Amino acid sequence: MALSREDIAMRYGQALFDFAKEKGSLDTVYEELGELRLAIKENPNFITILSDPIVNSAEKRNILDAIIENFSAESKEFLHLLLTYNRYSELLEIIEHFCNLYDEKNLIARGTAITAVKLDEDQLARLGQGFAKRYNLSSVRLENQVDPSILGGVILQVKDLVIDGSVQNRLQKIRTQLMNKE
Repeated sequence: MALSREDIAMRYGQALFDFAKEKGSLDTVYEELGELRLAIKENPNFITILSDPIVNSAEKRNILDAIIENFSAESKEFLHLLLTYNRYSELLEIIEHFCNLYDEKNLIARGTAITAVKLDEDQLARLGQGFAKRYNLSSVRLENQVDPSILGGVILQVKDLVIDGSVQNRLQKIRTQLMNKE
């Protein structure tokens, strides 16, 4: 029975996490995979080429070696393993699973700050630090999503928690209170 993409990502992501942990290189591998993920988002053809059955193995290896030249031995070994077992079509999911395991171990959360106007990096960092402190996390990394319909304030979505501090929500609560008094 064939494994699903999710099963493959979980198995390989867990294997990489355990391998990097054993070698004492979790932080390094995490940073390198983050760089690789950004590079793939900028150039999605990378995955297409490395998972193409028509491109021969030697060419794939040369392309991969050029890209990961400055990576740690652990990252190189793992990425070559993916090439050997033809798992590059699942690479982004594997990286995501590995990063989730790393974040969980290090009490790092990721989330979204929905605001009426774009926040700068400093504002996002301060918002994340406040949330992290309140919920005993080492850090919270937030992405900003702009939604002018909330009028102002912020809606924070981190894991399963949603904190709605939007002006739209406050106005709705006032409206409900006024309607209940009548």
